[in-house]
Amino acid sequence: MSDTSPPAPEPQDRRVYIPEPEGWKARIKIGWDNDYCYAKSPGQDYFHLLLNGEVYIQKEHEKFCLTCALRLGLVTSDRLYWQNGVRPPRKDPL
Repeated sequence: MSDTSPPAPEPQDRRVYIPEPEGWKARIKIGWDNDYCYAKSPGQDYFHLLLNGEVYIQKEHEKFCLTCALRLGLVTSDRLYWQNGVRPPRKDPL
């Protein structure tokens, strides 16, 4: 009896890039104190928590979860962003 299961798919590239990196820092949320993402998710009227162990980006006092940072154009998953150009981030992330 032979194993005919399909080969495992190649893992996706999950890297993110900050096209305008000046002033931004990548951080890991450590602890359970209340830190909030600086942007609200679409359809929500509240700021959501950053969770212990979550990777986020920060510039001065503004903290963004990676989902919101991607949505707002602050980070990109396009590794050729420097060739393709990046849409500028929205001025008002709220």
